[in-house]
Amino acid sequence: MLPDCYRGRRSPGRLGLVTLSRMDNFSGRSVFFVKDAEESMACYTQTLGFALDWNHQVEGRAFVFQVSLFGFQLILNQIEDGTKDRAGHGRVFLGIEKDQAAALREHVRTRGIAVTRFHWGNPTFVIRDSDGNELFFWLPDDERAEWEAELAERGGA
Repeated sequence: MLPDCYRGRRSPGRLGLVTLSRMDNFSGRSVFFVKDAEESMACYTQTLGFALDWNHQVEGRAFVFQVSLFGFQLILNQIEDGTKDRAGHGRVFLGIEKDQAAALREHVRTRGIAVTRFHWGNPTFVIRDSDGNELFFWLPDDERAEWEAELAERGGA
C-alpha cells in the first residue's frame, strides 16, 4: 500500500502503478534547536570553524541562522515556548569519504575541537555543540584508525 501522498498519480495502462518524477535538485538541511542563538553562533563560527551563511535576527539578536563547513549546511533555530524542549536533542550523520577525511581531521586538529568516540553500529566520531546537539561522523576504516590514535594522544574518549 502506498502512502496517501502518492495516490492519484496513476499512469494509465501500467496496472495502476504510481509514476514518480525524478527530483535531483532537492535541497535539504538539518535544523538544530538551541537555547541561545547568539551563543550557538559563536560556538559554530568561532570554536567549530563554520562559516556564517545568513542570520535572521529578531530584536537585534540572532534567531535563525545557517552555517556551513566543507559543503555541509546546518540551520540553527532559537527555541520558543512551543519548541523549548527540543534544544540539544539534534543529531546529524555525516558519512565521510576517504578523500574528505584528511581535510576534516586537519580542521579538527588545528582548531582543537573536542571529539569523542561512540559506537553507533560502527565506531563513530562525535562533535557536540554548546547545547549538546551532535554531529556524527563515520570514516573509512583506514582513516578511523588514524583518528583513534590521535584521540588517544589528545586524551579523548
